[in-house]
Amino acid sequence: CDCLVVAAGARAGAPIAYTNRGASASVPGTIDAVFDRSVGAFGALSVSETGRATENSGALRRLEGKQGDREIIVELKRSSDDVTAVEGIAKKSVVEYDKELAKKVLDRIVAN
Repeated sequence: CDCLVVAAGARAGAPIAYTNRGASASVPGTIDAVFDRSVGAFGALSVSETGRATENSGALRRLEGKQGDREIIVELKRSSDDVTAVEGIAKKSVVEYDKELAKKVLDRIVAN
């Protein structure tokens, strides 16, 4: 497990864990609903969307954006019909990550 420390999520059943690249959580909701919440989190946090992708018949989705000099990526993977695994990544550079910003994005997704 990439988990370094776990922080309580705003919604029951969605604890947020720090990873090597950012933060992750299993979020209640379909992948489409959680993707929509991710778009809303980008708006609320003033992240400018730069791209989105859907793969594997919708089982994998990705949302990309920029906030200042940070590249923000949200990767979503369907765990079940009503649970979505989400990883938030905030890159400062090719090898440096902003885990606190990634957690802030995930906090917003979980809370919505």
